[in-house]
Amino acid sequence: MGTEISIEQARDIGLATLESFKKDALEMTFNDVTHELYNRWFKEAERDSGDVVKAFITLGDVGNAKMAGRWEEDTHNVVNTDQEIKVDWVHATTNMDYSRIELAMHSGNAVRVYNYLTSKQKNMYRELAELLQPRLILSPVSSADKKNPHGLASWLSLGTDDSSGGFTGYKGKYNDGSGTDYAVGNINSSSSVNPRWASYYADHNDEFGDALLDLLSRATRKTHFIPAIIPSPVAKETPENPYRYYTNDTILGNLEAMARKMDDKVGPDLAKYYGAVWFKGVPFIYVDYLDSDNSTIMGTNPIFGVNHEYFKVKVLRENDFVLGTPTPRDNMHNVLTVPLDVSFAVICTNRQRAGFLISGQ
Repeated sequence: MGTEISIEQARDIGLATLESFKKDALEMTFNDVTHELYNRWFKEAERDSGDVVKAFITLGDVGNAKMAGRWEEDTHNVVNTDQEIKVDWVHATTNMDYSRIELAMHSGNAVRVYNYLTSKQKNMYRELAELLQPRLILSPVSSADKKNPHGLASWLSLGTDDSSGGFTGYKGKYNDGSGTDYAVGNINSSSSVNPRWASYYADHNDEFGDALLDLLSRATRKTHFIPAIIPSPVAKETPENPYRYYTNDTILGNLEAMARKMDDKVGPDLAKYYGAVWFKGVPFIYVDYLDSDNSTIMGTNPIFGVNHEYFKVKVLRENDFVLGTPTPRDNMHNVLTVPLDVSFAVICTNRQRAGFLISGQ
């Protein structure tokens, strides 16, 4: 009689193998080829707890600072003007299945058992990444939506139809098909109420030549979207540049054409290095989802300039990509399922310095 593997043994083998697996590059066919937005945010995610995610920001002046004479009394006007930023957790789940019988087919060969199980686990991680990356961009569909986070389009929102640009992105836009306004971060904002909570927006009017470069230049100045110049002796000890442009195929195609015409001469703001287009030292990253038409929340052909110092993904400490124990599936006594769960939120602590949105309206 051959060696048998019971369902309990299959569970133990799966548990031990999956816990030993270290996530690495995913070698397979993707729906979303570029996962940089997902990888960067979750690589730098901060762990937190609580029923919601909170932060504080001061959006008004208290009037205490002044030029004064040597013996003049201090002025005390306001004690506290902090506003509370608040966003809800969202939860994502997935799973993988494996068969006791297929596991038995590989018994006696530890490498084949490992490859069998980890290939399924890789695909589980890949599917979760492709689920989450678009949701790091999109906004919720309504105030009752507890399944979708407040992504880039919430915090760096559409503003007024302004071809020169300005801090007019007062409200986020619900992804409800019509772009209904809402107070992103639970803070109301308008030209007269908390105007410093507005994000920077400019309308490129589908002009992708020098006019677009002028808009980019102005946006980088107004939001201080300027990487520090790091002396080469200390460059290796400094953190990675937190600035990125995320955009679509149309924008990148036009910028690459402009860079070719410049013949990559040293000096222009726009240049090509190692297959990527850069502007003033910041690379453009292609994001597949931005080829989609979702003009009600982000306009057409968007460019998100993102300073990752002010955007954070918070992961619930108690539900941090938790890999569950293999358990038999209902009505399938030879199949075990392994769940994977994570709770997270996207939060921005300063919309004026977090970056900008340039798109067409």
